[in-house]
Amino acid sequence: MLLNIAATDRTPEIILTQEPVKLSIKGESYPEDVSAFYGQVIQAVNNLVASPLGDLEAEVQLIYINSSSIKALFRIFEGLDDYRKKDKAVRIHWLADEDDDIMQELGEDFVDRFPNLKITTQSS
Repeated sequence: MLLNIAATDRTPEIILTQEPVKLSIKGESYPEDVSAFYGQVIQAVNNLVASPLGDLEAEVQLIYINSSSIKALFRIFEGLDDYRKKDKAVRIHWLADEDDDIMQELGEDFVDRFPNLKITTQSS
């Protein structure tokens, strides 16, 4: 396991494994120090890009996210796109509650911003 960050009332659970290569981000995201919290995640993704292991699957299921966390998530997705450029398949599943229009729209924004990533959006 490359990362195993437990969820708190302000931060999501983040798990990154190498066999299989999988990233999971679940919960709420409004940490007091976004750079400190997400810096380790961005670094771990960048380390994967430097030494790609295999196809990558990611699942994002957020209940709430603040604007600073969105910027950090954008950097994570940039890393996932760089991983894809290493000739590895990257599949991302964006899950949002059926009645959560904001999170559904945010998922669509990521689909638009990263057209080369295979991002599917689903209501849960």
